[in-house]
Amino acid sequence: MTAISQDEIKLLTRYVYSISGVALDASKAYLLETRLKPMMQQYSCTSYMELYAKAKADRSGNMEKEMINAITTNETFFFRDSSPFELFKHKILPDLVDSRARMYANMPVPIRIWSAACSTGQEVYSIAIILRETLGNLSNYQISILGTDISDDAVTKASYGKYNKFEAERGMPPQVLQKYFSAHGDGWKVKDEIRSMAVFRKFNLMKPFAGMGRFDVVFCRNVAIYFTATDKKAVFEKIAGVMETDGSLIIGSTESLNGVTSMFEPKRYLRSIFYQPVRVMDDRRGASPVVPRPVPVFPSSRSASAGPQGCPRIISAPPAFPSPRPVSSAADTPAAAIPWPESPQREAGRRALVEVPFAGDMASSGHDTGEKAHGQVNAPLDSAVSISRLPPTKRTVQAHRAGDKTDLKRLLMQKKQAKA
Repeated sequence: MTAISQDEIKLLTRYVYSISGVALDASKAYLLETRLKPMMQQYSCTSYMELYAKAKADRSGNMEKEMINAITTNETFFFRDSSPFELFKHKILPDLVDSRARMYANMPVPIRIWSAACSTGQEVYSIAIILRETLGNLSNYQISILGTDISDDAVTKASYGKYNKFEAERGMPPQVLQKYFSAHGDGWKVKDEIRSMAVFRKFNLMKPFAGMGRFDVVFCRNVAIYFTATDKKAVFEKIAGVMETDGSLIIGSTESLNGVTSMFEPKRYLRSIFYQPVRVMDDRRGASPVVPRPVPVFPSSRSASAGPQGCPRIISAPPAFPSPRPVSSAADTPAAAIPWPESPQREAGRRALVEVPFAGDMASSGHDTGEKAHGQVNAPLDSAVSISRLPPTKRTVQAHRAGDKTDLKRLLMQKKQAKA
């Protein structure tokens, strides 16, 4: 069996990247050589080029799955690196429960957690044990833990929840092992009360996150170190898109999102750091009520209250009047809305209505030109109002609106005499 060549390294690294997102360079030639050697023997390949050709030609996808299982690292153990779990237990979980309890009063509190790249499940079961130990009676909660990994073998083992003696005892306190595991042959198996809290499935982080839902806490530890800078940014930004606005992201103790993406902000608790999505300020939230734009009024040259000649005076926009209620009968109809009967006075009334003075004319006679003048012209007028008390410029309109034909006739006669 010959050693792997540079051309074979280039082909295999591109192929591994295309099926898993794991970026390997020439310095990882030893990893390709040692991890893929069992596959070469299994499929009777004399070179790595032949193994690559067979994997590409395999329509069943079995060789692709085996290559992913061989290349991906499944190094993990229970409560690995205790700091993230202490952070989750003493900071993230209490804050989350307190927040959700206020949102879901008198209802089971939903808690959704995702362990991305969960490997063979030790991280997921560590989270479940912390929830059981910390929250006690879980009937008050609706807990969902999702564990995903790109390796079929890892997902299968995680779902079954059986570990050999070394795997089970590595990182697991003896009292916790006795409480939540049962002896099974030469190893230990997770009890159903813990296994029922989690669901496992195969998932490639390079793929779209459609249908994932939203999560309160995401563990994504020690997997992005195998990605390119571009893929790392894309993965964490997709994770931000499936997190609640107050959710928490826990990454590896040697990892950092500084310079990777601006969609997370770091938070510190004791010696640990976690990340939360950056809250984008919505301009519509907390905005002041919309104020009507000022309406420019170009006053007449006769207006004493106007500003410099040619400069508009700004006043507030008049308030909107409510729509009139539907008219059901003549008794309910305002006087101004009742059609006048056909008579010689009707034409005279129309001419009188046309003579309503403009705002500038009212201003020149010493009356308001703002909202009051606007209201006098547009608002329905009461026919019981004494016309004699109104300014001369408004009497014609008031008489016309009120339907007082006697006063209207008298005013028209006075006007004719004045012109004569």
